[in-house]
Amino acid sequence: MIVNMNLSRAPAADLTEQLRELIVAGALPPKKRLTQRELAEHFGVSQMPVRDAIKQLMSEGLVTAEGPKTIVVSSLSARDFVDLMEIRLALEPRALELAIPIMTSEHLRSLRAILKRSKPTDSPSVAVKQHWTFHRALYAACDKPRLLAVIDVQHLQLSRYLMPNWGRIGVEAHWAEVEGELLDLIHAGTSLESVAFLREDLERTIARVVRVLT
Repeated sequence: MIVNMNLSRAPAADLTEQLRELIVAGALPPKKRLTQRELAEHFGVSQMPVRDAIKQLMSEGLVTAEGPKTIVVSSLSARDFVDLMEIRLALEPRALELAIPIMTSEHLRSLRAILKRSKPTDSPSVAVKQHWTFHRALYAACDKPRLLAVIDVQHLQLSRYLMPNWGRIGVEAHWAEVEGELLDLIHAGTSLESVAFLREDLERTIARVVRVLT
């Protein structure tokens, strides 16, 4: 059964968003099989927006095709987590490298304000959301829409791992202090050191998760 959603003849974009939320939240669990007909009937739409939604979700890696009209929600695994983090490791330091030379004092102040608003929490999903809000704002200054869009997709796929055992391992309680050190390096104008600091932090995250989950 699919969790009931109040969706009536929504366009493909709305249907895509609803299905994405169900997958990320785990309401549509990994390896769940769905047909175009089932989705169309459940949401009260024709199969055309369903096909368009499926194409978009496939491009995001959230589902895979199993036959011409059947999809399967993508599996979760430690190996997949590492693959996604390695892509993050390739993209995000580059975004920061491009952003630093054009960062303004106002941008840095807004980043420090984000850290100040990020309070300690027992909720892994809240912690990860706060953490990503900071990082997304950090990279925004690079002014590379395509690069930022790819980074967003990778984060979306990583967000499926926000269950307690992954979230608490992936984002440490003192993460805001670490990011504060990064902002200090950026403020000091040490671009190479700042990028290296970010890369090392991401590498530590990968190692920390792998030690616990493998």
